[in-house]
Amino acid sequence: MPNAETRYTVYPIPPVPGQHHIVQYKDLRLQAIQTDRHHFTSSYEREASLTYEQWKARLQSREKTTIVAAASFQSSERLSWQHKWVGMVTVIGPKILKKFGFKPPRSVTGCGVCYCFVGVWVDPSHRGKGLGKEMILSGLDWIRADDVSDSGVEKRTLLLQVTQGNHPAIGLYSAMGFRLLEAEDGLEENLWMSMELGVKPV
Repeated sequence: MPNAETRYTVYPIPPVPGQHHIVQYKDLRLQAIQTDRHHFTSSYEREASLTYEQWKARLQSREKTTIVAAASFQSSERLSWQHKWVGMVTVIGPKILKKFGFKPPRSVTGCGVCYCFVGVWVDPSHRGKGLGKEMILSGLDWIRADDVSDSGVEKRTLLLQVTQGNHPAIGLYSAMGFRLLEAEDGLEENLWMSMELGVKPV
C-alpha cells in the first residue's frame, strides 16, 4: 500500500529488455487483466499461457514502447527500499499498425500517420496520484521523437479506446487534449478518442 514515503517514477521499458523487465511486465499485465477484466479484450487465461519468448517479443521492438510507473517504498519488514511496477501503457507506432492492417475510425482516415495507446492501467491502490497522466505524457514524448520513415508525413494522429462509462479515464484524456469521436454505429462498447500532434519538421 502507498504511504507518505512512497515515491513514483515513470519511464519506458528499453527496446532490448532484460529478464527482470520481462518478468515484471508479465506480472503487471496479468494483474491488470485479473483486476479489470472488462477493460481488456484479451483474457487472463490466454495471457497466462504465453511463453517467456512471447512476452519478450511484446517488448523487444523499436516500433512501439511500453511506459511503466514504478512505486518505491520502505516495507515494515525491511529497511531497504522496495520497488514495484504499478502502472503501464503501450504506444504502438505506425509501422506495426500497418503490418497488422489496422484501420482507424472513418473520421480520422487521411489524417497523417496513426499511433495507438493501448493497455492503459494503474493499480487501484496507486490511483489518484497522476500516474496515468504522467505515462501518457511520456508516451507523447516518445511519439514526438519517433522518426517516421515515410517522407512527407506531417500530421500525427494519436488514438486510444476507452470503455463507455469510464468517466475518470474520459475526463483525464479530455483534459490532456483528446476528443471523443462519434460512434460509427452507435453500438460500440468502447469509444475512440483522438488527438493530433501537428506538423513534424522535415
